[in-house]
Amino acid sequence: MAKRDLRSYFHKLSTLGADVRLNEPMKWHTTMKIGGPAALFVSPHSIEAMIGIIDFLRSEATLYRILGGGSNVVFPDSYDGIVISTRNLNLIEAGDSGISIQAGVPVNSVIWFCLSKGLAGLEFLTGLPGTIGGAVFMNAGAFGGEIGEVVKLVEYIDEKGIVRRIDGDSCEFSYRSSLFRSFGSTVLRVELKVEQGDKEVIRSNMQDILGRRLEKQPLDLPSAGSAFVRPYQDFFVGSTIEKLGLKALSVGDAQISDKHAGFIVNRGNATQRDVVLLIEKIKDAVREATGVTLEEEIQIWR
Repeated sequence: MAKRDLRSYFHKLSTLGADVRLNEPMKWHTTMKIGGPAALFVSPHSIEAMIGIIDFLRSEATLYRILGGGSNVVFPDSYDGIVISTRNLNLIEAGDSGISIQAGVPVNSVIWFCLSKGLAGLEFLTGLPGTIGGAVFMNAGAFGGEIGEVVKLVEYIDEKGIVRRIDGDSCEFSYRSSLFRSFGSTVLRVELKVEQGDKEVIRSNMQDILGRRLEKQPLDLPSAGSAFVRPYQDFFVGSTIEKLGLKALSVGDAQISDKHAGFIVNRGNATQRDVVLLIEKIKDAVREATGVTLEEEIQIWR
């Protein structure tokens, strides 16, 4: 079968309500600043457009992948596929019992929105990279909290292309996972539980969390966040890697952070291959020393 020319979709996807770009460099759309051009980069202008575009591509049996803030994704030198970005799904509304947030809103925009309205309960997410959709998809967490604990409702497209709405208790949240990640669903909109609070207390909590991030994490260099998930509760990946003497080990411009060994940073011109080879070196060393096989939290897109 002849390979489909994705450029033929340019006009159709544009008329369905999206910004469509050919050969878009993906290093512009990921926090690790790695990745060559994607064949087609599609940014729907609304939830309705997102639904229509996904329905169209499914009817064409054409594969696509969803990209949020790109905070845990590493692209190859070229990506011969369709990337659908949620970056234009960026509306936030405050209601009587929570806030409604479209999937493409950056987590930190939500935090500052809450501060402006005097809404408390999300400060533990301060400084978290990525979007709300991505955070819910993987049940992102930090400093003792997980976003799944404050989710009230999620609107999403399931694996069959059907738009559904479920409450937070039905999302099957677990450590760095959810119903949406398990079945490859697309998060469209989220409602989070918040409460009225004192702005100065909220601000102080935000500053405390941000200070702890700055102290512990390598925020001065591009990274994709924690490279590995914790295999079990009392296993600390970063300190294990450091104890094995691997801190600052590098392959090309991909390096284990010398500030926090649980992070891999891009020191300039790292490639996906550099990151993959470095991950394998780490996994081999940890497996040999502890018997534990680490699982990547970073997503390597092929």
